[in-house]
Amino acid sequence: MREFRLATHVRIGPDALGALDEHAGQRVLLVTDGFLATTPLFASVAGRLGEHVTIFCDVQPNPTIGTISRGTAAYLDARPDVVVAYGGGSVMDAAKAMHKAALDSGFGAVHGLVAIPTTSGSGSEVTSFAVLTDERTHTKIPLVSPDMVARVAILDPEAVVGVPPAITADSGMDVLTHAVEAYVSVGACDFSDALAEKAVELVVAHLVRCYTHGHDRDARGHMHNASCLAAMAFDNVGLGITHSLAHAVGGHFPIAHGRLNAMLLPHVIAFNAERSPAAADRYARLGRLVTPSATGAAAVTSLVAAVRRLNGALGIPALIADAGVSTAEYRAVVDAMAGTALDDGCTATNPVRPSREDLVLLLRRLG
Repeated sequence: MREFRLATHVRIGPDALGALDEHAGQRVLLVTDGFLATTPLFASVAGRLGEHVTIFCDVQPNPTIGTISRGTAAYLDARPDVVVAYGGGSVMDAAKAMHKAALDSGFGAVHGLVAIPTTSGSGSEVTSFAVLTDERTHTKIPLVSPDMVARVAILDPEAVVGVPPAITADSGMDVLTHAVEAYVSVGACDFSDALAEKAVELVVAHLVRCYTHGHDRDARGHMHNASCLAAMAFDNVGLGITHSLAHAVGGHFPIAHGRLNAMLLPHVIAFNAERSPAAADRYARLGRLVTPSATGAAAVTSLVAAVRRLNGALGIPALIADAGVSTAEYRAVVDAMAGTALDDGCTATNPVRPSREDLVLLLRRLG
């Protein structure tokens, strides 16, 4: 018997932030980052919650174990009724890890987690996953627990209007990668397929518009929904080696996770399709969403070409040197990164079981 979980109550669209009113007057731990804490919309969010708000704004990109330790201490001091995460994937992952640590320490907010994503990318607002970075070993540590699933997710386009183009691009390609990898996962099913297909459709239709016209609320709303749909899919059926490789590279070099996914995805699609007829058939189905007349191998090629076109339109580089990393430094740790990727939890649901040598070759495609 299999299970498909949709545990989060999702509030969608303009004025969705009104869902916060039910927590007005409660003790609230509001988790965000240093920049977002200075913005007018954050002030509006805090204002809706009333007087008993403790703000923890020490979250950095790729939250570390040290950050979670400090955040958990703040959580236990505040003894909140509810935890509200306002931010991108890093903020939501940090809040989820803090909540889990507090629960394990014997205390947890009675009303759980409320997640307000300010980027359309990670989908962390509806998943049971969080990714931390061990600052000593430079490795990514994926956590998974039903305790980290938010009770409420608030998808208000106002929270993502005006997100800078580079962040829009990176986070948007993370959405596409989530959807594609969930679609070919060994755990894929009819429910995840429906969510992943719609997410791919929405990304192809709206991401470039969000990148070029950042205040287009309609396009932003569709991308916000795509992010959530793709996350619902992968939270249930898993991802693949695009993510395993991106986790490994991101542990060594300060490149945005979504950007790494975008750079790796065309190579991984080709690798999986060459080695698995079943995966090739599923990629072809997605390719026909882009080019309805394409069939067979041509449809797979169409999907790869669509990813490359999106990367080009979004200013995402193909090579590691163009992402600001020394090629020599990158090549020096390729073998170590391949080993890390092989052991990554996402590798288990990839449609092809790769060898370490396969992963080395895929990493070398970037530089």
